[in-house]
Amino acid sequence: MDITPLDKLINGRRSIRKYKPECPPEEWIRKMILAAMRAPSPSNSQPVRFIRILSPELKDCLHQAMCEGEERLLEAVKNASSSKRLRNWVNAYSRFSEFMFAAPVLFAVGTNMTFLNLAERLFRAGAMEQGHKKHRDIDIAAGLALKGYLLKGEELGLGSCILTAPLIFIQEPEGILGLKGMEIKCFVTTGYPDEEPVYIKRRDFKDIYREI
Repeated sequence: MDITPLDKLINGRRSIRKYKPECPPEEWIRKMILAAMRAPSPSNSQPVRFIRILSPELKDCLHQAMCEGEERLLEAVKNASSSKRLRNWVNAYSRFSEFMFAAPVLFAVGTNMTFLNLAERLFRAGAMEQGHKKHRDIDIAAGLALKGYLLKGEELGLGSCILTAPLIFIQEPEGILGLKGMEIKCFVTTGYPDEEPVYIKRRDFKDIYREI
């Protein structure tokens, strides 16, 4: 089977957690955002927003909130039946998120919550209960936008990493960042890679595909 340039980008992409100190050109970051903007979205609502965090003060506030969240969770699991294992997980996820504060480029990626999908409209009309699938289409739109962002960065020779773990620790990141009418879905780091992560074996095709 022929390997196309797109195949090479997809197969070569890795989550990068170590970066060189140099900041990528602003034009490259712009190209990555523009690639993200081309993603499909429900009713062409284009709800995804990339908030670049440049302020050292805001980064410090996020970091402090994450540290406080770690302590809060460690205290909360102290008497749990699997306390030791949970404490290890909390410590590990917090530790593995630390790198984001030193990354050359840091984004908070969120969605504009003013868009009302059909489920929300039906709920407001009293026609259905509000369940866990309320924002499913918006979450899919965010994932598709992030995929475009990552692959454009890969094409330019940049590495990135998506982080959701900090949101376990940081309460109301939107308030810390002064963002109204938005919900932060994840953080994303970007820069010149300073590591070459090994290939992680993926599932076989037969494991993820079936016909019914």
